[in-house]
Amino acid sequence: MMKNRLTFTALVAVMTLAFAACDKPGSNDPHGGQENNDPVGRVIVYTVGQTENRQALETEGQWDALLDMLCTQAQNGQTVTFYNMDQTTYYQHHGEKGTKAAKTFSTTDRAAMKAWMKEREKEGLTVVVTYDNGTWNGVAYASAPPATVSGTVVGTWHFVCSVVSHVAPDGALTGSDLYVPEDGGGSMYYTFYDDGTMTLTINGVGGTSATDNSTWTLGSGGELCSDLLPSGACWNVNWITDNTMIMSRADLGTEEGDLLYQLQFEKE
Repeated sequence: MMKNRLTFTALVAVMTLAFAACDKPGSNDPHGGQENNDPVGRVIVYTVGQTENRQALETEGQWDALLDMLCTQAQNGQTVTFYNMDQTTYYQHHGEKGTKAAKTFSTTDRAAMKAWMKEREKEGLTVVVTYDNGTWNGVAYASAPPATVSGTVVGTWHFVCSVVSHVAPDGALTGSDLYVPEDGGGSMYYTFYDDGTMTLTINGVGGTSATDNSTWTLGSGGELCSDLLPSGACWNVNWITDNTMIMSRADLGTEEGDLLYQLQFEKE
């Protein structure tokens, strides 16, 4: 297996071009042709206790039923957490990214709890719900608490894909780009160590492999930062479990409009 810096540089260049590539406006628009920008579906990742699930929803009725189930599971003593992986859903609903500040809510009214969960989903936040002595308690955040991230991120993660969504000034999704390393015959893995160092491994075609090393840090709001991440940027950790990590960030007001980025990883 050959490892060299030249191979690494070339592969990263290919990754960067693919990550930043632009489709023709509307060429991959799942909401095109509609009279409004209201989403027709959601992709919800959620946990009940320690069990992680993912569900594609096509109607508001299905979304309402899932929220009912999550409220019931919380009432039965489970901690439930959910996040909408389709970040353009809330962007189109509000025309802006969700707030960075965590939000909390408590109520004895099930309907009020569901309404609060719906509003936080529209803001693109991750929602955690518990139940205690007749009261539902909710916490919603844009990036997981630093203690949660630092305690879970250590290990090796398979980089599954990146998605770049292009949003017009009126909030309409004009296109989206998907980059999957395996589509080009390669694979990418990020290994985070508890001493703050990390390694990126890129496997190419023909058995070639390249690695690079750097460091990673956490911001006060839970943002994960490293110069080995795409764009060398800081990312909101929207979702992290022992199985899945989802990160996102936004570039607002660019010449191409607003760009929403999302990375997905699976734990090895």
